[in-house]
Amino acid sequence: METKKTREFKDIAKDTMKEIKENVWPKTRKELENVLKSTKGMIDKGEQYLKNVSEKGAQQTEKLALSLKREKLYYDLGKLVSRTPKTKWKSNQKITSAITSIKNLTKEIKKIK
Repeated sequence: METKKTREFKDIAKDTMKEIKENVWPKTRKELENVLKSTKGMIDKGEQYLKNVSEKGAQQTEKLALSLKREKLYYDLGKLVSRTPKTKWKSNQKITSAITSIKNLTKEIKKIK
């Protein structure tokens, strides 16, 4: 059974929903669209930041790998020099090759900076 109060409540509820639909929803919709646009912008900025960080990380990793190769060459050069008489340092192919490799690696490391 529907009473007079129940009917009045339903009418008030319909009026309230109609008012919300006409007045509140357009403003809310615009705000949601603005939030969506700003969220997309933030996502794009985040992607760009991650890309930059990844590129810098890759460069630093490559630089570290080249530095380690150079350190190994210095170690090998030291062993060669310690076993070779001083008079034969300039004519020894292994020593000159190691020095050339060290110079090339140094140039590559400087390019990465």
